Amino acid sequence: MNMKYFIKKKFKKSFILNKIYKIQPPLIQKSINKNLGIYQINNVMKIAKILNINAYNLATIIAKNINLIGISKIIISQPGFINISFAKNWLEKNIQKKIFTKRLNIEFKKKKTVVIDYSSPNIAKEMHVGHLRSTILGDATARLMKFLGYNIIRVNHIGDWGIQFGILIAYLSHIPINKNTSLKKINNLYIKAKKKYNENKNFKKKAKQCTIKLQNGDIKYISIWKKIVKITIKKNQKIYKKLQVNLKKKHIMGESSYNYMIPKIIKDLIKKKIAIRKNGKIIVFLKKFKNKNGQNMGVVIQKKNGSFLYTTIDIACIKYRYKKLKAKRIIYYVDSRQKRHLQQVWEISKKAGYIPKNMILEHHNFGMMLKENNKPFKTRSGNIIKLTSLIKKSIINAKKIILKKKPTISKKKLQYLGEKIGIGAIKYSDLSKNREKNYIFNWKNILSFNGNTALYIQYSYTRIISIFKKIKKKEYLKKKYISLKNKTELNISIKLLQFEEILLETQKKGSLHILCNYLYDLSVIFSLFYEKYSILFASIKKKITRLKLILIIKKTLKIGLYILGISTLKQM
Repeated sequence: MNMKYFIKKKFKKSFILNKIYKIQPPLIQKSINKNLGIYQINNVMKIAKILNINAYNLATIIAKNINLIGISKIIISQPGFINISFAKNWLEKNIQKKIFTKRLNIEFKKKKTVVIDYSSPNIAKEMHVGHLRSTILGDATARLMKFLGYNIIRVNHIGDWGIQFGILIAYLSHIPINKNTSLKKINNLYIKAKKKYNENKNFKKKAKQCTIKLQNGDIKYISIWKKIVKITIKKNQKIYKKLQVNLKKKHIMGESSYNYMIPKIIKDLIKKKIAIRKNGKIIVFLKKFKNKNGQNMGVVIQKKNGSFLYTTIDIACIKYRYKKLKAKRIIYYVDSRQKRHLQQVWEISKKAGYIPKNMILEHHNFGMMLKENNKPFKTRSGNIIKLTSLIKKSIINAKKIILKKKPTISKKKLQYLGEKIGIGAIKYSDLSKNREKNYIFNWKNILSFNGNTALYIQYSYTRIISIFKKIKKKEYLKKKYISLKNKTELNISIKLLQFEEILLETQKKGSLHILCNYLYDLSVIFSLFYEKYSILFASIKKKITRLKLILIIKKTLKIGLYILGISTLKQM
């Protein structure tokens, strides 16, 4: 049940009847003044201005033609808002429908194929806190869109190609690498190699030669490269598993995957006169992008030495996703600094006809995780914090909180709860923030039983579980009625019926904090309800209604947290 759609459908008929639908369809939002209604139509004033008529009078005419089934009242407020409230029996009927369905009566229709590009760590380097946002934002979006019926293709576009491998291979010429070599060691070797690359001209030349040989398929270099890739992927997959992120080895499609396509693409771009040869390089000039001098931006797709760039790889990548994966929409969860790069890739790909000009391409950029001093989240030595270290610390902190509550808990149970609570806390702390903004990471706030935290929502879920444990028989489920007797019960019903609308809004904006805020609000409403009203000791009719309401709250919290990739717990 989508409450907004229910209203829109009713008002659409009136808009058509009054010949204003073509000017603008009804725009619906939640009412600012809850005393007037739950929702309001807020674009009557704009339409009235176009028609040069009185907005209040137009709103009154529109309201007269509305079928009132499901609606308790319509209030017109100045200068022309139409406020709508729902009928009690309509709320009861639609809440009852949620009881016996796994999906809470949320519509499911098969939709188009969407590729979601997220996480994308570099090979030969350990994942750090900078990878957290891309990884969990992308994964939660994939879970959400799959729940809503989209055919989701997850892609982990790892950085497994390019000059960094030439640098590392050149440095590793006399250092053996085997399956037992740790990623930490390879990471440290790369840091030393990069330093040498920046300081030593001869080594720089050697590294560039190694890069070209690798890209041309040199057997020796390919062998070293494969070992490094395998070690990195093994380590990363352990992190994904710990974070409950649905990225498997089958989802990995690194930069190297498209290497075979690049020579043909370069020839094709030259043939179509999109790319030209200039000073030994192959360049695409774009009118939509200007350089510092105000001239058309020149995007290099092949260097003088024959090596390729990230732009070339990403052109091949987007072509593959459209032609082979049949993507109708692609969502990128990558750093905001990649915005211009992606726009250039999209522009070239459209000019070349590799993707349709109307294809939906979205860059869901995100801000940084900061310390309390508004500085990047780094160690005292200035190194960026490794993701494994962040996870480990959160689990330790969660275990400390658990031991304060349950000092006699078994080690096995402590570890289990520590992981579920600690990892949930990290993920929720990030997902609950507006992704486009930087945010301050605070250990004390993220592991709190109070406020907008995963722990608060998880605890609300376990409190509901504890209520149902006290009921021996589930006779209340057989009673096919719900009777909403007070304002709190009506408000809970409205909140529960808004879940589908919240999921759709979250998906449309790519902003998981919308869902997080909803789950927190729902948990608060439950806590207030639980403290104010008796549930198990109420009269039969009240007991049945209240048990059904909290059962739906429980199911809603479970689905919501699942979408966010956060565990629910039966006890805490």
